[in-house]
Order: sequence, then structure tokens, then C-alpha cells
Amino acid sequence: MLAVSCGAAPSSDANGSEAPLSSAPASLSEEAGELLVDLDDAGEVATWTTVNDPVMGGMSTSRITFGDDGGLVFSGEISLANEGGFASARSPEDTEIGRRATGATSLRVHAVGDGKTYLVKVSTVARQWSYIQRFRTEPAVLRTYELPIDGFEPVGMRLDPAPDAPQTLDSSGIDQVSVYIVDKQQGPFELTVTAIDATT
Repeated sequence: MLAVSCGAAPSSDANGSEAPLSSAPASLSEEAGELLVDLDDAGEVATWTTVNDPVMGGMSTSRITFGDDGGLVFSGEISLANEGGFASARSPEDTEIGRRATGATSLRVHAVGDGKTYLVKVSTVARQWSYIQRFRTEPAVLRTYELPIDGFEPVGMRLDPAPDAPQTLDSSGIDQVSVYIVDKQQGPFELTVTAIDATT
């Protein structure tokens, strides 16, 4: 495997406060993974939704489209007005994700980025907390971003630390996957995700 190290951007929650920071390396791997969400399928992409900072008074915008060459295209504009600064794309709830991810040692995001840092959040059936991990993209290049299971950190609803949560993600409990852009990364953004899979 050829691995390319990627740094991490400054960490903040949806309101710009401090939040856990973790980053994942971009890697090129021929190893087959267990497909969790197939975003090369237009029907699958159509089931995803966006939730942005206007729910808290902000002015950021985002949209989800199916790419000309396939994949979920998550794009928009991040505004820091009114203490905003986040946008997210979220899969529907599906317990089959956890079944397929059982025993995983890492999750992988296959994506073409724009040089900005994105965050993967996985929610679990319990819904009391979620788990996050960041990855910095390489612009205009298809990469596989590997996120080790032990690199996910527990957070509350506003991506704030959750010290009372189990500190290790149980991948079998995952029932939703979301992709966020946070960290006060003002301006336009675009990330095309073709698949998210798991490796054991």
C-alpha cells in the first residue's frame, strides 16, 4: 500500500468552539472492502439529505447532486455570518450499515476533494452520541481516505466532546453516515464521494 500523509485543520465544533481533532491519511489500496454505502448509484444518492447552519441562525448553503461521472457531489458555500460555519450531507438511517461494518478495523472514504478538511460522523442506534474523524483532501485527485476505527472520537449533538460515552466505536452499531465541513473553512467547497466501505 502506498500511503500519503495528510495534516489536519484547526478543530472547532459547529459554532466554532473547540472540538476533538483527528485526521486520516490518504491511501492507495487495492484491498477490497465491505461496501457500506454505494454512492455510484443515483438512487442511493437521492436518499441523502443536507443539514446546514441555518438551523442555528447561520447562512451557509449546501446541496447534493449525482455527479456526471457518478458519485455524491456535496457542494456549497460556508458562511461565518451569525456564528455559523457548517454544512453536512447525511445518509438515511439504516441498520444494515452496522451489520456490514461489523468487525471493521477502518472505514474508507473514496473521494475527490478540494484541498479542504472534511469530517465523517457515524451515528449509532443508541443515538445518545456519535463518533467523528477528520480527513484532509487532496484537490482534484481521487483518493481513498482511511479512517481507523480506533481513531473515531465520541461527541455529542453539537460535535462537542462526550467523555461519558464509550471511547471506542462499535462499528456494528452504526446506522447513519454523515459528511461535514466545519472548522471555519469559509467559502465554496466541493467533495465528490463515490463510496464508503469498511475493511477488517
